[in-house]
Amino acid sequence: MTQTAPAPGGLLKQRDFRLFWTGDLVSQLGSEMTLFALPLVMVSTLDASGTQIGLLEAFYTLPFFLLPLFVGVWQERRARRPVMIATDLARFVLVATIPVGAVLDVLSLVHVYVVAVLVGALSVVYDIAARSYLPRLVAPEHLGSANSKITADQAVSATMGPGGGGWLAGAFGAASVLFLDALSYLVSAVAMIAVRTREEPEPPPAERDLRRELAEGLRAVFGNPPVRAIALHAAIYNAGGSLVNVAFLVFFVRQLDMGTFAYGLVTVIGGIGAIGGAVCVPLLFERIGYGPSLLVALAFSTNAYFLLPLCTGPDTAVFWASAAGLFLGYAGSAAGSVIAVTVRQKVTPPELHARMNATYRLMNFGTIPIGAALAGVLVDGIGARTTLWVAPFVLLASVIPVANRTIWRLRQL
Repeated sequence: MTQTAPAPGGLLKQRDFRLFWTGDLVSQLGSEMTLFALPLVMVSTLDASGTQIGLLEAFYTLPFFLLPLFVGVWQERRARRPVMIATDLARFVLVATIPVGAVLDVLSLVHVYVVAVLVGALSVVYDIAARSYLPRLVAPEHLGSANSKITADQAVSATMGPGGGGWLAGAFGAASVLFLDALSYLVSAVAMIAVRTREEPEPPPAERDLRRELAEGLRAVFGNPPVRAIALHAAIYNAGGSLVNVAFLVFFVRQLDMGTFAYGLVTVIGGIGAIGGAVCVPLLFERIGYGPSLLVALAFSTNAYFLLPLCTGPDTAVFWASAAGLFLGYAGSAAGSVIAVTVRQKVTPPELHARMNATYRLMNFGTIPIGAALAGVLVDGIGARTTLWVAPFVLLASVIPVANRTIWRLRQL
């Protein structure tokens, strides 16, 4: 596959990367606002239970388990940029139906669940396309820095989404947040339309062997020891992360009665930690290497969440203990994400990027709906605080696949 050569100079001097970076930031912001606002709509407008909230995240992430392999094969010989534009426009239309339904007083659980499934499916397509397009947009020596900036997009979005969303939800209602969410996808599509770098997809073979192509995508992960270890870690970690997300929302907003605005603020502080982790981690892996840096990041992204179930006492103490847990946890998680995606891209041949990303995403996000559904059941069965005690032990278990010599020896790639 050929493409327009990246412009010389640093990343920020490259017009197309700036547009891609901006479009991705806005799209990620839209996704974070969706993830933040939909549960609040269910709690505040539809009076949903813990199980129903868990089902929402399960429905949103179910396509992450069902679609990636086929999406990866489908995208392998297709230009990614038009795919990203089309998925942004479709998400704009779908998300806009939620606030419209709320205004017309016709919003229902079924409506929210259907939108969650469809937006989740489109997010799978977008994210695989974006991760596969980036190595063709920037020079290899800029890939680590580019991934740091893209991960910082996610961290900034995680900060601005809940923070702005919490304020809007408190002032105008949770459904109002989704108006801005829908517009963010539209802005992202416009930014991607302005990108000039084009891909020329390879012509498809006379006869495609779907089974062989799927097998190659699976081997790109399971046959590559560093990628396999990171993928297994991510699968376990995201299951534990789902337990944290569902249980902390119910515990903080409903059980402790801290309110949606305070929930937004504490998540903002966590997002600031994620920004710091994503921005600073290139300095770390340049000094000690990729593998050791990943293990350092995991020390923060697992142990920090033991602070959450300890929250008790005055509201101020609860707020700052929660903020500290999220700040440290998000910082470690964002740093680990930068390292993981850079390693995957560097040790995988370019012609397998889409299928590798698809297989990785299958493992990475496939456990989220399971964790989310289990979280809802646990919250209703044993309580939110007890579920928050279980979650960090699941996160610690995710260290096992990467705590080996294969990862430790990953210094420079």
